[in-house]
Amino acid sequence: MAQNDDSTVAKATVSIGEIMPTSVSKSVQNVRIISAKTIERQGAINLKEVLSKELNVRIGNDNILGSSLSLQGISGQNVKILLDGVPLIGRENGNIDLNQINLNNIDRIEIIEGPLSVIYGTDALGGVINLVSKKATSNKAATAFANAYYETIGQYNFGGGGMVKLSDMDFTASINRNFFEGYNPSNIVRTMLWKPKQQVFGNLGILNEIGKLRIRFTTDIFNEKIENKGTPVINHLQGYAFDEYYYTNRVINSLNLDYKIDKKAYWNMLTSFSFYQRDKITFRKDLVSTELLPLDNKEAANGNSFLTFMTRSFYSKVINDKLSTQVGIDININRGFGTSIESDRGKIDDYALFACAEVKPHKSINIKPGFRATYNSKYPAPFIPSIQVQHSGIKNLILRYAYGKGYRAPGLKELYLNFVDYNHNIQGNPDLKSEMSHNHNFSAKYKINPNRKSPVYIEYNSFYNQIYNQIAIVAVNADSLKYTYKNIDNFKSIGNNINFSKQYKMWNFVLGASYIGIYNNAFELINKQKYVYSPEYRFQISKGFKHKNGSKTVVSTFFKHNGKIVGYNLDYTRRVTPIFTQAFSIFDATLNHSFLQKKLNLTVGCKNILNVQSIRASGTSNSFHNGGSTSMPISIGRSLFIQLNVNI
Repeated sequence: MAQNDDSTVAKATVSIGEIMPTSVSKSVQNVRIISAKTIERQGAINLKEVLSKELNVRIGNDNILGSSLSLQGISGQNVKILLDGVPLIGRENGNIDLNQINLNNIDRIEIIEGPLSVIYGTDALGGVINLVSKKATSNKAATAFANAYYETIGQYNFGGGGMVKLSDMDFTASINRNFFEGYNPSNIVRTMLWKPKQQVFGNLGILNEIGKLRIRFTTDIFNEKIENKGTPVINHLQGYAFDEYYYTNRVINSLNLDYKIDKKAYWNMLTSFSFYQRDKITFRKDLVSTELLPLDNKEAANGNSFLTFMTRSFYSKVINDKLSTQVGIDININRGFGTSIESDRGKIDDYALFACAEVKPHKSINIKPGFRATYNSKYPAPFIPSIQVQHSGIKNLILRYAYGKGYRAPGLKELYLNFVDYNHNIQGNPDLKSEMSHNHNFSAKYKINPNRKSPVYIEYNSFYNQIYNQIAIVAVNADSLKYTYKNIDNFKSIGNNINFSKQYKMWNFVLGASYIGIYNNAFELINKQKYVYSPEYRFQISKGFKHKNGSKTVVSTFFKHNGKIVGYNLDYTRRVTPIFTQAFSIFDATLNHSFLQKKLNLTVGCKNILNVQSIRASGTSNSFHNGGSTSMPISIGRSLFIQLNVNI
């Protein structure tokens, strides 16, 4: 875990996957933290912008389906994204759109690479990303906040909220609106490469503590509208175009009960009900009269909705100084409905029992074995074991090793959803098999000059992943843009990365590099027995200035280089197809200034200084919608931004 902004990150308390809440530095797991300070200094407005600068993370873009990620070379459908422990639903093409995850109300982002299938089940095969919301910390009876953001690419955001204390209860509420006017590099106003988009985020929270019981209820609401305006058809009789509108709604209601029985035992239950709906409506627009006529065929107008009920409950107990235990249940009930789902209905239920323990045979050794037993209503689920070990017996050095068996049942969309429009034709496959995996992770963190105020941290990580029956989108007929999901690959990824971090007075340095290799069945068919590697490296440097009036200014730079990717995939007919993605770099610079006792915080900067807009790419999973395009969109281009946060 690199020190992204200051040493207090290492003292942050984490509970994700832990038996008892503990600090990052003492966790058996290797947890990477991205703090609110780092998010603010980047001027990041969504999860995509933050993760694009992290090692072992690659971002893909589809201007209708949204952005996607891979972690340790593993694609996003195997990475579970949580909001305060609640899984986010609404995967398109197997991925949660990172552009739909707003960061204005996020206190920190926790990343654990490698499978957490024992605790979180399916979709946690490649790793877990947990977004932790800001909690009320003020003793004031009422507080308020507001934010505004402008970027020269046509991005306009604003929002606000507040907190009120009534007796022993805290009430919080916030709302944010993001608007993007769209952009096309050819300056054609009507048809946009980057589609116009409007997003609305809402949050309501109620917190109450009754003795040893802590009760928290939250509702998170998301609404999005994307406009895909068609190419005009103009002749001597008429002028018209076909315009597509995509509407997305997501609602997450969660109830968290946390009961501290005593200093050595506590019980927790997290229950959520999530709803996700995505509709597409196509209009024939008369360009003379501006009249909109909706089309009613299945390809032009369709909608799908998904419901998920989840409850996870566990009991944790510290038996003595050498043994702690945890046992719990995890229930997930999923339903899908819609015009694009076969038989207009789909359902998958998942019931699991999990348990783990922390065994300390020596004060410097912590061993954490665990298991998960699952019943899935559609697929046989295996017994899933895991083990994690931490060793801190060598002065200033912490060693961690983790092994986990992973399991992922196909999702409702992969099984039943048929997504068809003018740019996509993706067919569900009800004959898919479950994915299985083995994962090994090792890390070593060394602290140099521990007795000084500004030590140097060096962290080395390595990993190995093997996935059987990996589900991928493959071409049925690339000429007609028809694709489907198939179990075509036994996939492997291997990698190493190293990070250096140091604070010196008001300076903060983070340097890192990684080297990731991939291998799959296609390599074997052409007798290529070696992994194909791709490098990454990054640096984050910031310098702070304190002023006599108590204000503070921080100047920061953020750089990430993504190396060239080459390799091979298999299509539907088991034919080998080469893949290629050009190398590119991201470079941002910002200035952050706080004043009036931190009540006002201003951030200005330049994003994408190197002006990377698109790169050469072919045969990648991100190009299925355009018939094997040789170009992949990365960004709109260089831009300036200004962001103002107000806290009263």
